Parts: sequence; C-alpha cells; structure tokens
Amino acid sequence: MEDLKVRLYNSRIEISLRLAKILMGFNPTGLTIEKLICIDFLVLNLGDFLPEQKSLHPAIPRRDSQLAITRKTFTDALALMNNYRIVGENYTQNGIVFAVTDKTFSFTNAVQNEYLLRMEHNIRIAKETYGSLSESEMKKLVGSKFGHLDMEGHCEPLH
Repeated sequence: MEDLKVRLYNSRIEISLRLAKILMGFNPTGLTIEKLICIDFLVLNLGDFLPEQKSLHPAIPRRDSQLAITRKTFTDALALMNNYRIVGENYTQNGIVFAVTDKTFSFTNAVQNEYLLRMEHNIRIAKETYGSLSESEMKKLVGSKFGHLDMEGHCEPLH
C-alpha cells in the first residue's frame, strides 16, 4: 500500500477551519480579509498581546513573518470555502466582507479536539478584547509586534 502523507498544519483545510471558526465567533458581523488576517494572528499569538492568555501556536522566532505569506493562503482558503458555500462574500463599499452561511456551522463542528477548543477560547478573548477595533486600529496593533517577536528573552533593549 502506498504511504500517503497529508500536510494539515497551515494547509488550506486547516486555514479554512480557522477562518470559518473566526467568522462563526464574530457572527453576525462579516469580516474583510484584512481583519481576518489580523484576528487570525491575534488568535494564534494571543499570549504576545495578552500575557495572561496562552497562544495557540508556539512562540517561535520571527512568527510575525507568517503575515507575509498569509494573504495568498487566506485567499485560497476563502475561495475553497466559497466554492462549497461554507462562507459567503458580500460586496460593500469597503470591499469584500466574508460571512458565515448555513453550512459554516456544520463545517466548523465536523472536527472537535483540544486544539479547536483552545482556538475557540482565543477567538472569544480576541473578540471581547479587540473586536471593536477598526480595521486600521487592528492593523496597527498587530504591526506593533513586527520585529519584536524574535527578541524576547534574547537581548536587552537599546536605549
């Protein structure tokens, strides 16, 4: 039998699941791709923003660099989900806003594990803490971590 290896971590399927969970958590409010990128970064790295919270992903050096490859991956994941009507697109004056559909709940609840429970917790905390921020404020918040996420514990700040 052929040995099949499936890459799930940061695949379109895993990203799709994360984005669908975020959209469910922010329902009925739809989100632009910019806000989805920021909220996903917050959810994955929540401990960097709220030290009393636990990040979903490990604190690896230069984790802010993941934002550089995120847009294409997110666009692909959103297109995949849109093809199956798992998310909907609404065209507004502010651009495309992605929202849940009647199929989103079934998709997001098809898999249950500890990782997803922690993700839901982080989404809830991110929404409570940062959900009211505008897109530009959220981008500023996430941008405030650029270049700092690989320095903690390695050196003292220069004055």
